Amino acid sequence: MKGTQLHPVSSRLSAIIIADIAGFARLVDRNESDNIDRISRSIKLFRDLIGDYGGKVINIAGDGIFALFDSAAQAIRFAAEFQRELKNEVVWNEDDEPIAFRIGINLGETTPTADGVYGHCVNVAARVQALAEPGGICITDVTKKAVHDWSNLALRPLGRKSLKNIDEPVEVFAVDITEGNDKAKVVTRPELLPERPEKIKNASVAILPLVNLTGDLTDRHLCEGITADIISGLSRFRDLIVIARNSVEPFGNRDIAPDEIGRKLGVRYLLDGSLQRSDSQLRIRVQLNEAESGNMIWSERYDGQLTDLFAFQDDITEKITSLLAVQINTAERRRTQREQVPDLQAYGLILRGQDLVNRFVRESNLHARRLFEQAVELAPAYSRGYAALSRTFNLDWRYAWADDRNAALNRAEELASTAIGYDDSDARGFAELGYALLYKKQHEECLGAYERGLQLNPNDADLLAEMGDALGYCRQSDRAIELLKKAIRLNPYHPDWYLWYLGDAYFYNGEYEKAIETLLTMRDKSEGHRLLASSYAHLGQLDEARKHAGLLMEKHPNFSIEKWRTVPPNKFPEDNEIFVEGLKKAGLK
Repeated sequence: MKGTQLHPVSSRLSAIIIADIAGFARLVDRNESDNIDRISRSIKLFRDLIGDYGGKVINIAGDGIFALFDSAAQAIRFAAEFQRELKNEVVWNEDDEPIAFRIGINLGETTPTADGVYGHCVNVAARVQALAEPGGICITDVTKKAVHDWSNLALRPLGRKSLKNIDEPVEVFAVDITEGNDKAKVVTRPELLPERPEKIKNASVAILPLVNLTGDLTDRHLCEGITADIISGLSRFRDLIVIARNSVEPFGNRDIAPDEIGRKLGVRYLLDGSLQRSDSQLRIRVQLNEAESGNMIWSERYDGQLTDLFAFQDDITEKITSLLAVQINTAERRRTQREQVPDLQAYGLILRGQDLVNRFVRESNLHARRLFEQAVELAPAYSRGYAALSRTFNLDWRYAWADDRNAALNRAEELASTAIGYDDSDARGFAELGYALLYKKQHEECLGAYERGLQLNPNDADLLAEMGDALGYCRQSDRAIELLKKAIRLNPYHPDWYLWYLGDAYFYNGEYEKAIETLLTMRDKSEGHRLLASSYAHLGQLDEARKHAGLLMEKHPNFSIEKWRTVPPNKFPEDNEIFVEGLKKAGLK
């Protein structure tokens, strides 16, 4: 009689994450109902995000989570982003004790069975997890060796550790999460920064990022959020020139004299300030200075709670517009006041998500979407949550991250309309609607949405640039160029996509030399090679055209004219063919 044949169980190399909530029993004992709800939301965030980073939850038992990744690098990247999220959430929890996870990561062979996933490496990960500080991450030496890119992260050796029920000591490292240095460098583009008339410069101001005196990195989003909202509030006034957020960010470290900042940004006034936070208590100091002389015009100190934040922002907006003698009547000031004070935690979630969206990376975009969805759950009538969600679906369409791109674009339009439905005095919803309708090739409706947005916020640089882009696709190149140049004046250290849009407008106006001149000033020319290749080809400079065609294929090896032909949202199909003709002359297929 033959014995029963056993099928071998296959093992695989996996990165193991073991996560555990620090002080779980104390949290439940202290305030069972509220803290269980917060713990559940934290675990849900872990479960939702992990798939976006390529991982999978194997088991959740009480306060412990067991998850696997195919890549050690992705496991660490996910763990770092998750811990950042919980650290940032501390700001918005007021007096609640923060939820903090300890995370351990190991790399090794795991064996799946009908009952679960097993392996000696899993036990090691569990022991290493216990060595992490609350809110920290510990990894083994074998995990460290499998990762090559440690940008934005730093390792701190903890030495060889004897672990319970593990025969050999294990070398362990703590992962120190840093915020990185992703601020734009101060690069002057004098040819694109026309001198402003003195009349305009008299009513021009730059709002410098608040200095974080607390020294806690978790307050970074709070400082940046307050700064951005003051800028947005002031941008609504037509007679006041306000420099865009990402143009003031490079000056946040205050290593340049005020008069030099004023000269580089082309403004007469600077609003400077600082923030200190202790739990939910805030102290904010601000002062308005004349940039050239350094003379202080006024200063204020605000002491209060996080919940006073929105009243503070409105007060600053009111004082600046009054002191700069801008002719704004009382009715318009009241109209621009925030009609609806949002849920504080929802506001914090949106600030954190916006930081992730601007990385233009698929998993970061999905991560941001989870945060925006949480914001909508917390504050279903807060329009900004829906507008922010709309942008994530737009990016899914733009970068082909979605399996069904048309469905993503439809969802972007739907969410933008929902944002407008909740607050039709906020330009963000109209901006997102315009962007979605442009790529649906509903040109008149698109321009109508942008026009309404600019009526609400006429100095929003990004909105001006995006409407300029839309106008360029509708054979309104002169106005497109005018709006894009205004956006560049308002945002001197603008992102490259401003230049990409301006190059497009020149191209469709038949000004190929200006298109080339503009695109060559981009810091990263990756997305400009298509337009450069076609522009040089139309000028008969075929060697240059072929060079940029080659650079395009290096960046996008799957590029084909047939696939690309339907992407640009030109109102008139023959305009697309002009572009295509240039690409063919450049040797592209």
